[in-house]
Amino acid sequence: MVITLTTGAGSKQFSMSKVARYVALAVFLLLVLYFFVSNFLLVKTTDNLHELVQDHQLLNGQYTELLGTQQKYEQELSQLSDVFDKVVRQRDKLALENGRIEILNDTLSAMTDERDKLKIDSGSISELKNSLSQTEQERDKLQVENIKIEKINASLDKNLTALDRSLDELERVLNFQLPANSSQDRFERLAILTKQRIFLLNSIPNGLPIKAMRVNDGFGMRFHPIKKVRTMHRGIDYKALRGTAVYAPADGVVSAVERRNGSGKYIKISHNFGFETSYSHLNKYLVKVGEYVHKGQKIAESGNTGQSTGPHLHYELLYLSKAIDPADFTAWNIANFEKIFTKVEIVKWASLKNLYPLNQSVPR
Repeated sequence: MVITLTTGAGSKQFSMSKVARYVALAVFLLLVLYFFVSNFLLVKTTDNLHELVQDHQLLNGQYTELLGTQQKYEQELSQLSDVFDKVVRQRDKLALENGRIEILNDTLSAMTDERDKLKIDSGSISELKNSLSQTEQERDKLQVENIKIEKINASLDKNLTALDRSLDELERVLNFQLPANSSQDRFERLAILTKQRIFLLNSIPNGLPIKAMRVNDGFGMRFHPIKKVRTMHRGIDYKALRGTAVYAPADGVVSAVERRNGSGKYIKISHNFGFETSYSHLNKYLVKVGEYVHKGQKIAESGNTGQSTGPHLHYELLYLSKAIDPADFTAWNIANFEKIFTKVEIVKWASLKNLYPLNQSVPR
């Protein structure tokens, strides 16, 4: 079959077999191009996925190490408190035993004096024998009590040595040491200081609010991924899979649970001393307005709601309703407790210092 094409310049003839060959060649070239482009995109996607898995494993290890360190400090403090209670009970028991020994010594001394003054006669000899018999019995009891006291003293010395080592370790962690001429009880001072620091760490936001894969954006100016302009980023973006647990970084009261245009599902918590935290782009709420929450409590699950280019948590820290950089507070813990009071100058720490003395270290 022949196709004739007539134009102003003349006529041309094409056979159907020739047209079919051209069409087959064009289809073949398109299939080859599709094969190479698909393989290129598949290799690139595989590399990106491998990198993402490595980042997740790295952050998971860091989070586990930080959580293990905090739990270790809490366990050591609990063990130290148990040892101190045991030492106090043994000390009180020893005081009672010493009182009994003093009474027995006074009784023995009085009976000895009475024996020396007693006139030797038939009537007094019988009475003296009874007194001596009672004295010997008291003496035997006293010897038994002395043996018990020696054992108690040995155990007490051992416990006091262990307590001193524990106090030395706690002083090192807290970066604190009493002056040599101080008359204040060492354990009492450390116990008060530790309770103060734990109270502040439970009251002021600190630590990570989520077990994230990585940090996508920090606090400060940035190029907005959706608006395509430079804007102020008022928090930290943590990349995490949808449904990842979100935790309260301190005790507080839930002041907002709502859906916002840009933030999507949104939670806000009011903490002590003028601090607030907020959580955006959530997938699920686990708290209600007016509910009290404690540090470490699961309050939500991360998601991709609102204006978001992918699943993540946008975390903000506010002081007196003004956003501040959360980075110094997420790295704050009992081991570097004093650092934040000199590094974060925007917070008025002076008023808090009047209630809870913050700089407890003494020059060595």
